[in-house]
Amino acid sequence: MESLKPFATGTRVPRLRTAFQRCSMTETHDLQMVGERTGEEKTSKIIVTSPLQSLRRNLQIMATQFKERQPTRDDGRLKTVTLKDIAKVAGVTSMTVSRVMKGEGYVAPATRETVLRIAKELNYSANLAGRALKTGRTGAIAIISGDLTQPYCANIVCLLEAQLTASGYQMRLLHTRGELRDLINATNATAVDGVIIAGLHDLVEEFRALDRHIMQPCIYMGITKSSSGDYIYSNLSPAVEEAVELMVAAGRQRIAYVGVGVVGETLSVFDTEVRTRAYLSVMNREGRVPELIGASPTYDVSGLERVRILKEYFQEHGCPDGLLCVNDDIAIQTYRALMDLGYRIPQDVLLVGCDGLPIMEYFEPPLSTIAQPMEEICARAWQFLQARIANPDIPLQTTSFDAKLVVRRSLAS
Repeated sequence: MESLKPFATGTRVPRLRTAFQRCSMTETHDLQMVGERTGEEKTSKIIVTSPLQSLRRNLQIMATQFKERQPTRDDGRLKTVTLKDIAKVAGVTSMTVSRVMKGEGYVAPATRETVLRIAKELNYSANLAGRALKTGRTGAIAIISGDLTQPYCANIVCLLEAQLTASGYQMRLLHTRGELRDLINATNATAVDGVIIAGLHDLVEEFRALDRHIMQPCIYMGITKSSSGDYIYSNLSPAVEEAVELMVAAGRQRIAYVGVGVVGETLSVFDTEVRTRAYLSVMNREGRVPELIGASPTYDVSGLERVRILKEYFQEHGCPDGLLCVNDDIAIQTYRALMDLGYRIPQDVLLVGCDGLPIMEYFEPPLSTIAQPMEEICARAWQFLQARIANPDIPLQTTSFDAKLVVRRSLAS
């Protein structure tokens, strides 16, 4: 390697940086430096480390620390993490760790957070088979929900999973009738300790039609009331009526409802669905002619296909000056159709969805929505199910939450 020339005043840093840039990221280099005053030649060893090397070194350190914290057998192999192992690292008793994992008894919030963090770091996984043999419970809860490609359903599952995990339970996610039948057939094998059904009212009735002595505890949460068991009801009607009344007060003459179904058949003035019924109630009360628009015949239609269907409808029939959508997903697709056709929101069209998805706030203009307090609903559903598991003979548990109209600029008159 070439030697550096004697340093001149004011040029030492640039020259040294250039020398470093010439160095290989893995080699040790001799830098020959000559003192300006003495002329004495000195050799310094410099090891140049790249960002990639630093990353690798940090990962090696983390891996070593992880292995040091993991409990091992006498032969050096990693062993299954137990509650006792977590308690030792957390500096608490095994009983405290057990209460955190089961979600039973009082544990200080800071202690609970510490125990859950350490359990995650140690890759703790509850021994469900052992728990089932010892207690008769599996530590698993079935969640029956709609299609996770729908943001509303995905949000519910995420919130429920957080509740279960914080209590040391695992989630088993079911989507189809076939999976529900498998669960029913496995009941005697104690497949899960309980079931939470989000929406899908017909599946609730199918599940609860079983003999109560061979079925797991079940909680229903949705926008309809259950006639046969514990439920949490989301009341959408007041907020839907408020949204339509705002459009009427703003002087909008043609206010339409955008739903899913075939107009005149599965989507009609005889529809008993709560949002449709609330819309029709206000329109009849105000002496207005209702207008129903089918964004798609069924829910299993792509978003872009719905946009195409809506654009065709607006081009053929003109665009209403007020649109209430059955959910936020369809409100977003309606927004896209309106933008593609050059309509302005809210000047030409008032627009509101229903679900309360956070993404609605980030459009231009921000989109109004009817929001359900889903965090509170999911927390209450888990409380109900825990109570039912602990005592199957307690009285019927029911509660309701009112949805709230979140007014943003898409509803500004």
